[in-house]
Amino acid sequence: MNRSDERRERLRYVLVATLSPLAILALWAFAAARGWTSPIILPPPSAIWASFLDMAANGYSGVSLWTHVAASLARVSVAYVAGAALGVGLGLLRGRSRLIDAVLLAPAELLRPIPPLGLIPLFILWFGVGETSKVLLIFLSVLLIMMVNAQAGVRASSLDSLRAAQSMGANRWQVFRFVVLPSALPQIMTGLRVAMGTALTILVASELLGGDRGLGFLILDASSFFRTTYVFAGVAVIGLIGLATDRGLAWAGRRIVHWEGRR
Repeated sequence: MNRSDERRERLRYVLVATLSPLAILALWAFAAARGWTSPIILPPPSAIWASFLDMAANGYSGVSLWTHVAASLARVSVAYVAGAALGVGLGLLRGRSRLIDAVLLAPAELLRPIPPLGLIPLFILWFGVGETSKVLLIFLSVLLIMMVNAQAGVRASSLDSLRAAQSMGANRWQVFRFVVLPSALPQIMTGLRVAMGTALTILVASELLGGDRGLGFLILDASSFFRTTYVFAGVAVIGLIGLATDRGLAWAGRRIVHWEGRR
């Protein structure tokens, strides 16, 4: 494929990616205008936009919208960075050492199937209803996702590449640095994208633990009073944050793991 074809293919991709959500919005607006849906169940996009503008100008529950956004982003950022860093480290160790894998196998696999909502009562008992519980709930989920992905990436290392590096006199650190880590990076980058989506999902559940700041609080409070347009506006803000972070991580992945897809 030459440069002209690549450029045409990229333009087509961007065009379809832009038009598909616009088509969904147009169909949604048409259905709402024809009265096919109840405004309480599925309000028109124009009403949701009006609610968003109202929150942007006047805040929600006496608090600026951007304060809610900042509170949620702070919780997600701390939990995500800490969980990803520790999860990648443990996953790399599990992939390289059968002993460490054996030590962590049962605790990790016992925790992984448990939904975060099921842990909320325990976290309240252990850590109260403050910020610690919210951050740790997200942190644990991110850690487990990243640990599994990093371990799978290490085990995807080519045996031929490992043997070739060792036959050339590479020590353990050099084998890890130049063979194992590059092999694990594609899985790690994919894990980062999955973990970010999960972190934003769990954010709403974590903000069930009390408080009056955050997008999760905004959505839950609005739903309690059947303010459906504000619920949709809060969900849309979380969705836009998720879209932006996913595209950012995908872009970083293409730069960091630039050899992926070319082998």
